[in-house]
Amino acid sequence: MPCKRASAGSGYGRAIAREGRCYGGAVRRGLAIFAALLAAATTASLAHADGDPASDVLPTDSVYFPINAPSQDAQSALTSAVDAVFANGNRVKVAVIATAEDLGAIPSLMNKPDDYAKFLGQELQGFYIGPLLIVMPNGWGMYDGGRTISAENGVLSGMSVNGSSVDNLVRSATSAVQRLESAGALKSPDIKPPWVYPQTVTLHPGKTASFPFRVLDDSNRAGVTVTILAGAKTIASLSAPLAPTNYPSARAVSWPVPKTIAKKGVKICMTAADAAGNRSTPSCMPLKVAKK
Repeated sequence: MPCKRASAGSGYGRAIAREGRCYGGAVRRGLAIFAALLAAATTASLAHADGDPASDVLPTDSVYFPINAPSQDAQSALTSAVDAVFANGNRVKVAVIATAEDLGAIPSLMNKPDDYAKFLGQELQGFYIGPLLIVMPNGWGMYDGGRTISAENGVLSGMSVNGSSVDNLVRSATSAVQRLESAGALKSPDIKPPWVYPQTVTLHPGKTASFPFRVLDDSNRAGVTVTILAGAKTIASLSAPLAPTNYPSARAVSWPVPKTIAKKGVKICMTAADAAGNRSTPSCMPLKVAKK
């Protein structure tokens, strides 16, 4: 049975559980690591957070859709517009807020798109610092990590939001993303390094091993270097080229395991780098070597 995408208001913890059921035990461990890192990375901002659903969705997705879901056509159009921004080497995340329910425990920010843009941008800064577009029935909000948003506001000031229905609200967001990208208003320095999460693997001497990993990056593109060590000695260096990152879908590199390899003290370290040259800290874990 295929796995379904988490609903916009489901909460990230439930999305983690769902993905763990879909992808198996090894991934559950990787997702648990991710959850711990997410908590650590955003501790400061979460101290001031009030449980808004978009902050659960946007660390790994580029669009938050309202809890009262729009049509599939409207969703697809906005998703395609956002994907085109990333394909052009720019970045944007979008939160479409139709009702106070989409703000969770902070309904007071309904129809205050600028205030909510700043609030949400600061919540996401552990994983994303870049253009963030908020669409509410009464207007637009923008935030870009505290950097100037004069170019974005210049584009949005000539546009109006159609909030007569959820679909029209999402279509307004699509038009805004397309206009912003066409005007070159979404060019913003990428300063956040990627995160890479290796999964546990058992090595079988004399056989080829596959090393799955997941990458999270706010430009949605990253490459990964892989080092396998026995003690302090590097025994293999591998790489995965710069490619789109899709956190739910693991990538992998392969290695023909030597017939003779240490039985203990073997580990793998991965480092991710994006197109802007931002590099993650190495993420390492031990590897089990099976008996022949």
